[in-house]
Amino acid sequence: MENIYGTRSHKIRNLIKIYKKSSSKIFFVEGIKEFEMAIRGNYFPMEIFICKKIFYKYNIIKSFNHIVFFISIKAFKKLAYRENSGGIIALFKRKNLERLENIKIPKNPFILILDGIEKPGNLGAMLRIADAVGVHFIILCNIKTYIYNPNIIRCSLGSVFTNKIIIEETNSIISWLQKKKIEIVVTGFHEKSIQLYRTQFYSRLAIVLGSESKGVSPIWLNIAHKIITIPMFGDIDSLNVSNAMSIIIYEVLRQRNYN
Repeated sequence: MENIYGTRSHKIRNLIKIYKKSSSKIFFVEGIKEFEMAIRGNYFPMEIFICKKIFYKYNIIKSFNHIVFFISIKAFKKLAYRENSGGIIALFKRKNLERLENIKIPKNPFILILDGIEKPGNLGAMLRIADAVGVHFIILCNIKTYIYNPNIIRCSLGSVFTNKIIIEETNSIISWLQKKKIEIVVTGFHEKSIQLYRTQFYSRLAIVLGSESKGVSPIWLNIAHKIITIPMFGDIDSLNVSNAMSIIIYEVLRQRNYN
């Protein structure tokens, strides 16, 4: 007879404690798509928790039967970060991210640099957009949230596991970009700003975006090759940062592939 763990079990109580540690070396992945993306990104689960009343896609866990545990629907709802996640929650061990000095860049790199993004939902959405466009890799500086925050995982649809992501200090990033002769294009309002649709992007390119509340750090404005803004025609003078990013990088994509 299968053992089904409920909310009072020692295992579930320990899981709830782990779930609350946002900077732990282990993290939770909730949802079928997100689990599949974690596996694709070469992350390996430590334990997998299945609610049989909800879960249906047993083929994705057939290689991990020895670490599968069945839990009650009440226990699953206690653990679940959101509704409609498909009845699966898995515990993963984090792995080391890419190192800037080890990155092999392509001939015409397209790099995204995110400076001080605060909201996990925004960061997750931006990772998802970067994946859709085919950004070669993403560099995070002044990071304000845990990279495996459940909201980042959810909003990125698991692309946080498959994107090439580097976390580095700002000065090191700038030095590396300059050494590699990569054009640095920064978003923000400045006396030297030019409109997005009047900007010609070079083939070796890094786009820098900052947080909604503070924008990019001043050092980026000082060293930028170009500073760009998105034209605005209404009473609102700013966009959600993930929306702004979409507009900018799809213009880059248009110039690269459709001119």
